[in-house]
Amino acid sequence: MHPAVGTANRAEMPHMVLICVLLFVVSFFALFVGMRRYPLPYDEGLVLTGAMRVAAGQVPHRDFYAIYGPADFYLPAALFKIFGPSLLIVRLLNLFVESITVVAMFMIASLYCRRTVAICTTLATFLWIYGLNTYISSAVFPVALLSLVSSILLIPLFAGSVTRTRLCAAGAVAGLSALYRYDTGVALLAVQVCLIAIATCLRSDATSRRLSIFRSALWPYILGFSILTVPVIIYLLSVSSIYPLILDVVILQARNYQRYRHTPFPGIHPKKLDDLAVYGPIVTLALSFFALVTCGSRSDRDHSASRHERYRNEELRGLLITLGLLAFVMFFKGYVRVGTLNMFISILPSLLLTAVLFEYRASLPRALRILVTCLACFFILTAGFSAAKATRFDLLQGSIPDRMVRVIFASGKPAPETRPGWCKQSSPLIKGFCSIEDDELIKPGPEAQSTWCNLSNPLTRGFCFLVDYGRMETIEFIESHTNSDQKLFVGLSKHDRTFANDNLIYFATQRLPATKWSHFDPGLQSSYPVQADMVAELKAASPPYIVLDSEYDSIHEQNESSISTGVTLLDDFIHSRYRQVQTFDEMSIWQIISGKDDVSAKSMPGTVAEDRP
Repeated sequence: MHPAVGTANRAEMPHMVLICVLLFVVSFFALFVGMRRYPLPYDEGLVLTGAMRVAAGQVPHRDFYAIYGPADFYLPAALFKIFGPSLLIVRLLNLFVESITVVAMFMIASLYCRRTVAICTTLATFLWIYGLNTYISSAVFPVALLSLVSSILLIPLFAGSVTRTRLCAAGAVAGLSALYRYDTGVALLAVQVCLIAIATCLRSDATSRRLSIFRSALWPYILGFSILTVPVIIYLLSVSSIYPLILDVVILQARNYQRYRHTPFPGIHPKKLDDLAVYGPIVTLALSFFALVTCGSRSDRDHSASRHERYRNEELRGLLITLGLLAFVMFFKGYVRVGTLNMFISILPSLLLTAVLFEYRASLPRALRILVTCLACFFILTAGFSAAKATRFDLLQGSIPDRMVRVIFASGKPAPETRPGWCKQSSPLIKGFCSIEDDELIKPGPEAQSTWCNLSNPLTRGFCFLVDYGRMETIEFIESHTNSDQKLFVGLSKHDRTFANDNLIYFATQRLPATKWSHFDPGLQSSYPVQADMVAELKAASPPYIVLDSEYDSIHEQNESSISTGVTLLDDFIHSRYRQVQTFDEMSIWQIISGKDDVSAKSMPGTVAEDRP
């Protein structure tokens, strides 16, 4: 017997609240234990350094290049002001968002499916989040949660009137999503305005009042969206012009993103089965559209249905339309740079759609029932494979039971061995399992790790996060050879081709970047106008030391990021003004040559903000 769609028994509410609380606690603890101890120098470093810059009084776009929304920087910056700069604070914030996502998926699935189906949906969600926990600081997770919650709030529109408070709340949640990612926020706004229009057009009880109904539903939604976004816009305009925002988010991305970031859809590979999940939304949308057409037309012809059944059918149709449109539009967010992380915003609604189709598969044709069952197994399989890869990485850092003890009693300090004891067994399977590396980190030995964990910096405060040996030595060198008020530049060994760069060292040493362009994007810092800007900034700031990183030199993708621009303006300046004094693996440290008057540097152009690429 199917549950009544969108309804909840009041007697079961305390039981549901208890389940949700327990689910949150279990998810949070499991994600914390499985949290990767090695921060991502680029993706995670961008958020941490951006928040550090905001905490120091800088403004995104005006003072530093950024493609993310202000919420990515201002919320961690506020936490830094309260608790001090610490990676642990940001990690706990993101674990909170991820755990809430698991709970939200359970609550939504419970409204439309039986408990067993809701549990399987929740399990798949948790496995996906656990598998993607390497990218814990990505804005994808809060955007995925907020876009889903905001859309679910609108579904009752298809079955009848909705309170203005609910519509305003849906708009406010969508507005908060826009503050994390501009592009997905605008896309979500467009999607939900379309949903309000579609729900109004499908109502058969008010054919002559559709325009007035649309207006009465639209303005509370727009009001809620504006309450969250307009104050931020006013603040940004009060401290800066609109041009830096448009330059960073619109102009530069339109010119560079497709050319320099495009990656093809993945093929079938035994070690990357989880990547096949990017095809899941395509199949889900096709099946949902077929179910919507066949079952929707059938319910419209069923005049003998009771009022309760009609309400259920209308809301089910609204659910298929809402989640289908959301998954379809957000699929194109990850279409250029194809990957499970970028597709996660589309995978979540696709997973819910699959759960609903599986729940009501009895009303579908036999061939469609088989496809829905296969699709459900596909999502669980890929999610489980993703989580298994993450678990394997965690096991190679030290067994999970041992690590749990270290987390609770030793603030995450490392185990005495770099490899767990069971890796020493003679079994060929275990030897093969332990011999495969998941990354190219040059991991420090136990003594170096212990020394590192005894230091006090934003990466070790409260919980000891590890870095590779080269970064460890580089961070210690910069901290001991510079003052906190001196700026730093972390670049690449060559700047004629850019893929990514280290942003973690800025945060770990608490040294502000000497240039606005500390966030490297392919095709951007390798261009002449931006390099001219950077040279002018470096001349003005004169950082006593700079760090050059060669770890991204060997990364080549099937796009224009692998092609050299031939621009050596920045490299020529560095080699004329600085000399190499230390090398730590892939990191080299360069010291400014005091008293040297570089004629070529003087002849270089100054800031060219009006003609950036």
